[in-house]
Amino acid sequence: MMSAPQPPLVVDLAYGRVRLSDGRTADATELLNAVDAATVPAGGAAHPPQQAWQGLWRELRLPDPGPDGALPIVIGYPSTWGRNRLSELARSSADLAAPVSLVPRAVLIARSHCDVSMQRCAVIETTHVPAIVVDPARPPRMFWDVTLLRRSSAGWEVDRTDVLDPGVDDVAARIEAIVDDSVEAVYVDGADPERVAQALDVVAAHAVAGRIVAVDRELIRRYGWRTEREQGNDWQMRVADAPESESAAGRRPRKRWIAVAGALALVVAVGAVVVGVLQHRGDDSPTEHTVVVGRVEVSVLGDWRRSDLDPRAEQGSDTASRTVFADPDDGRRILVVQSEVRSDSTLESVATSLGNRIAQRGDEVVSEFSPSTRFAGREVIGYREAPASGSAIRWYVLVEDGLQVSIGCQAGATGESVDAECARAVSSVVIAPD
Repeated sequence: MMSAPQPPLVVDLAYGRVRLSDGRTADATELLNAVDAATVPAGGAAHPPQQAWQGLWRELRLPDPGPDGALPIVIGYPSTWGRNRLSELARSSADLAAPVSLVPRAVLIARSHCDVSMQRCAVIETTHVPAIVVDPARPPRMFWDVTLLRRSSAGWEVDRTDVLDPGVDDVAARIEAIVDDSVEAVYVDGADPERVAQALDVVAAHAVAGRIVAVDRELIRRYGWRTEREQGNDWQMRVADAPESESAAGRRPRKRWIAVAGALALVVAVGAVVVGVLQHRGDDSPTEHTVVVGRVEVSVLGDWRRSDLDPRAEQGSDTASRTVFADPDDGRRILVVQSEVRSDSTLESVATSLGNRIAQRGDEVVSEFSPSTRFAGREVIGYREAPASGSAIRWYVLVEDGLQVSIGCQAGATGESVDAECARAVSSVVIAPD
């Protein structure tokens, strides 16, 4: 039996602190900051840029050997760099004796963080590379680089870029203009965690996007190589000095197991109910109606099939109830999980407990955890789950009157969007008093 080939190696240059998935590290800060200079200072001497880049590859011990030669390499460079700044990087990577693809970091973030149903996202980076020279006599001003991306048939592509100054008086209007209502998610990254936290707060206060989370760089290292086109095991790469055309291919691994929120824990959920793969069409669209699930009222489409799971059927889940509503045509699902919590529990206290549970797992099944975010007009806990089969599940958690209600939203079998139904369900949740 033939083993699956190894995926390409992702080298995320980030903001100079390079770390590979197996723990290899290198400091490329001086190299990135000297991108516009004729020489790069290193080890007490000045080196030509190409020589300095080659030194970085040697320090990282690249390329890695694969079963059929050197593994392909995907290098994520600063999102704001253009053709001129990429020239030395491209020349040095051509000497690696391995297939190499140069891709903007923003594209790597979109590839690794977005689920199959998403079409537009924004990446905000609070650290500019190269570093901006400031006057020591004046307080430095912060500028955030914004990259807007869209998904095409070829994969994620840079749509446009912008710059955001969080110190201006009309910052709310600027954010609303840049991150408009077509943006489904905002991902924030930077070298300084405090600035990232500040950006998350500022953007969450004014943007209409439903998901605003910090970037998980481990996800970039694991999945930044993924592209839109499914071409089996063909991972041929090319060197490029502009946003990639996504020529490489990769199929999303499906060996991860599914976990569903309940009782401050993640429990195994049922498999997707998939009857067909064609999206329901027709002039007679199904009407929505309000259903009662335990103490919860929620709005779903009338023709979606309901499955109530007996919590006693699964060991250790006697306080959680789970109900699944599935589109009979394309398999889109809305999941409703109810868990009893302390009567004095709040969204903040549940977020702390749930965050600790997720951290203890130590795997990639759950990501993009946000202890507080706004979605469909509600203050919720949000996170993303990568199930063993099917598309990713977006979870939105509400807490009220001793009950934790988690609404899970999963796209269809072939990527049919569930966004509208998800927003309708979350916005309609009413929790009856105990």
